[in-house]
Amino acid sequence: MSYPTPSDYQEAVQDPASAFTDPQLQTASPRENVLGLPQPVTGAFAAVFPMTTERGIRYATKCFLAHVPDQQQRYAAISRYLSAVDLPWTVSFDYQPRGIHVHGDIYPVLKMEWVEGAGLNRFVGNYLDDRGCIARLAERWRELCAGLEEAEIAHGDLQHGNVRVATDGEKPVIQLVDYDTMYVPELDGETSPEVGHRNYQHPDRTERDFGPRVDRFSALAVYTGLRACAVRPELWQAYDTGENLLFRDGDFYDPDGSPLLAELRGNDDLAPLADALRTACYLEPEDVPALEHVIRGDASLTAVNVPSRSRDRSRTPAARRDPVERAWAPLLATVLLVAAVAGRVMTPAYGVVVALAGIIALGVVAGLRYGRHPVVRRRRRLARESERITRLIQNIRRQIDSLSVRRRQVLDSVDERREERLQELREEVIYDHLKHHFIGELRDVEGLTHKHVVRLKSANIRTAYEATAERLGELRRLSDKTRARIAMWRATLVREAEDELPDELSPAEERRLRRYVEHRVEDIDAETRRAREKIEVQTREREEVEERRNDLPRLSAGRYVAWLLYLVSLPRRGRRGGPPTPSNIAPARENASGSSATTPSDGPWWESA
Repeated sequence: MSYPTPSDYQEAVQDPASAFTDPQLQTASPRENVLGLPQPVTGAFAAVFPMTTERGIRYATKCFLAHVPDQQQRYAAISRYLSAVDLPWTVSFDYQPRGIHVHGDIYPVLKMEWVEGAGLNRFVGNYLDDRGCIARLAERWRELCAGLEEAEIAHGDLQHGNVRVATDGEKPVIQLVDYDTMYVPELDGETSPEVGHRNYQHPDRTERDFGPRVDRFSALAVYTGLRACAVRPELWQAYDTGENLLFRDGDFYDPDGSPLLAELRGNDDLAPLADALRTACYLEPEDVPALEHVIRGDASLTAVNVPSRSRDRSRTPAARRDPVERAWAPLLATVLLVAAVAGRVMTPAYGVVVALAGIIALGVVAGLRYGRHPVVRRRRRLARESERITRLIQNIRRQIDSLSVRRRQVLDSVDERREERLQELREEVIYDHLKHHFIGELRDVEGLTHKHVVRLKSANIRTAYEATAERLGELRRLSDKTRARIAMWRATLVREAEDELPDELSPAEERRLRRYVEHRVEDIDAETRRAREKIEVQTREREEVEERRNDLPRLSAGRYVAWLLYLVSLPRRGRRGGPPTPSNIAPARENASGSSATTPSDGPWWESA
């Protein structure tokens, strides 16, 4: 089923009572733009509407732009576990599988607790002059990561948009939001719906890397970035893009060529963290040590999975062999030898069975090793990243199509709106005329008495304007003849006002109508321009991802097996497209601002959804 676009949701949310199924949201009011329309904050996979209830309680309502398999079951598992552990960094939410009606269909929504504060990167940017505050924030981050480790939880996408920071006096307060990719023990064995923001994640992480350790790399990257900003705040001007915390994905793909890591390693206070982050880029994602162990110096990074680390992913995919790879070919030869002996000693069929069993077993080992090979993992991650950007571009194009339809509807509705406004003005004339004729005048109408006047007044009908057919129909003790006489009296008064009814809008009303339509069209055109700018930015991002992917060697399963048999060597990669340098980060900052939401990112947390 195709999901609605942000514009479709915006149209539905104009009438919360009929759009939502949740009683609180039905009586809530959406945040509106200057034209009085609901103002969503649109991200890659959702549109979030800030809603305020009649009692002043605020929620962020997340409407999804695409179907996510098992989404309801995942959120149910996450909700149960978070309720049990009760961490101070998480917020409450309510996943509603039948939450909102759009164009006759019903779709899920996530009703989330409102969280005050700025996004992590925006908070850091605002407090660069207060090194003490950034240092305290780094300590809060350390405590948060240790707490998640202890609770066996992983957020799955630790990045600036999902980390909201506020202040309590001089103490920074952190809360995590957006749990689409969260891991809890009940989800053990599942895969991740997404692989996280590329400027915070391990370069080899794929959807299969989903467990309690999946946050360790991003936790280390964020902590290193915070400490760097506290020690050397001038780095912010050189490396901030608006979509990162100093580091970009290129720093992780080629850490030895990263100018940022080189700068950090040249500072005595930051060198240990920079070295740890550099080493973590060469480890398997699951082998990255916990942040607390890195800070305390308990993590022996040089001893963690040495064979894996020795494969410098930025130069040659796997020049060296680990013990399993060295033993694979001799084991295969042994299996074939044993099979041959068994065939001669016993029967040829028995020898074939032994050979097949051994080959299958070694094939399973080779398949598992191939799937975890650094080049294969990285190509898979980059392919997923390219697919994610493609889906985002498709969603934005759907939004542009929807905006185009809305633009035509607004232009085509001028005559309808003119007639509606003219009818409103006519009603106002009739009201001004009828409100001065009181029910007491009915005593002069044949067949009506004081008793009828009293009954009408007791029903709070005191003027001719209030004596409508609907109101009269609600009175039980009036006969049909009496109702007809009252209606005739009211109709006579309406006819008296007909000479005063306007036949067309005044020039001022016409100008007001035209301005309203023009403003609606301008608003739609501006939104369309922003959407097209997002497509341009994302297209460039996809090209960079594809260039990095094409720069990697193509390692087929057959060639990997041939390498295990010492028949071929593994392919080498080129050196195109290294990490970002300060000179090419400025254009990235422009791109980031061009793709941002219509509202500033230092508002409530959902503005980065």
